[in-house]
This record gives sequence, C-alpha cells and structure tokens, in this order.
Amino acid sequence: MRLGTRQTRYAPVRRECGRALTESRRLVGPAGDIMLAARSLFERQGVAKTTVKDVAAEAGVTRELVYYYFENKQAVIDAVLDDYVEDLVESVIVWNESRRFGDTPGSLRACIATFRRALYDAEGNPRPMIGVLEELGERDAFDVRAVRETVDCINDNIVAEYAEYHQVEIEFVYEMFCVVIFGLVGLVKINPAISDEALMKVVEQALHLDMQPLEAPPDESRA
Repeated sequence: MRLGTRQTRYAPVRRECGRALTESRRLVGPAGDIMLAARSLFERQGVAKTTVKDVAAEAGVTRELVYYYFENKQAVIDAVLDDYVEDLVESVIVWNESRRFGDTPGSLRACIATFRRALYDAEGNPRPMIGVLEELGERDAFDVRAVRETVDCINDNIVAEYAEYHQVEIEFVYEMFCVVIFGLVGLVKINPAISDEALMKVVEQALHLDMQPLEAPPDESRA
C-alpha cells in the first residue's frame, strides 16, 4: 500500500505571531481523518475509555496506519487539542470576514455571538470540548494557549485595520485583549444569564472602542 508523504510523526503545532487570517493549520488527509475520529470518540465516550484500536475502527483504518501518523495515543490527544484551538481561531476569521466597514456596534454584537457559540450550545450548555479538556486536566493550560493565539490573530490583523480609521485610546493593546477575553470567559461562568448587551458594554468600555459609524472609504479604483 502506498501511503504517500507525511511529516515524521505528529508533533503539536507551535504557532508563531504574524499568522495570516486565511491560513489554516488543520490536519488533512488520513492524519486529519484519524484526528477527527479520535475527537468524536473523546467527546462521546471520554478520553480514558478510548483506545488506539477504537480510533482506528472509527476512522476505518488499521492501527498500523494510526501509528504511522501518530507515535502514540498522547500524540493523537495533542492533535485533537490543536484542532480545538483551530476552532477558536477560525471563529475569529469567520467573524472578521462577516464584518461591515464602519459598523463597530454590529461587529461587536457579532463578536459576542461568536464568543458564545465557540464555548456554548444554543441551550447554554458547554460544548463537548470542555468535557474533554476537564477530563485531561488541561482546561487552564488550554485557555491560556487559546487566548494567546486568538489575540495574536486579532492583534496582527484586525487591530491594525481599526487603527487606520480610529484613535486607539489604550496603551497596552495586546495585553488588554488578553484581559478582555479571559474576563469574558470568567464573567459568563459567574453569570451564564448575562445578556449580550451587557457583554458588549463591558468590551466597549474596556477597550475604549469608538462606536460611531464610519462611511466606507472611496473606491480608489474608480477615481
């Protein structure tokens, strides 16, 4: 059987600042199929109860192929954690693509909705990812990593665009975004029933956002 090219076993992704908004770091091909199978099993029956044999059966491959791409079960777990981070970063990308120029209130409302969907379902229950992280004892470490990479994405792309048309009224921009995102997670834990309007006001005040609408800049190509 021809397996084709691959990386030498799976290693957890080490992301760097300066990531482009269009860049995806999802695993693809057989390695991606195996990771998704493991993710599904972890969320349905737990990590401890899931074996490499289970993952292979769920993915419809042999255990040998699992070990071809992943050194051991821990490497599979690492891949699933990377995919969870990618979920959150890509939610920022999708939100950014939906923004309308100059509509800061609308963008902020959509941002809060994206935040809720990333962590909770329509009934307000934590998404299955949370259970996996808690079983692994990785919730705090994951939160730190997810916030860092999300803020990297925002700071390297969206903040620069905002600063072209608005006065940035905070000094430590990167650090304040970290504080705000950590704070939103904690605030929703403390008060799950808090309204989107209240969360929007918290973000607006913390970041000193300019909520006045702007007119779209003229299309220079038509000048």
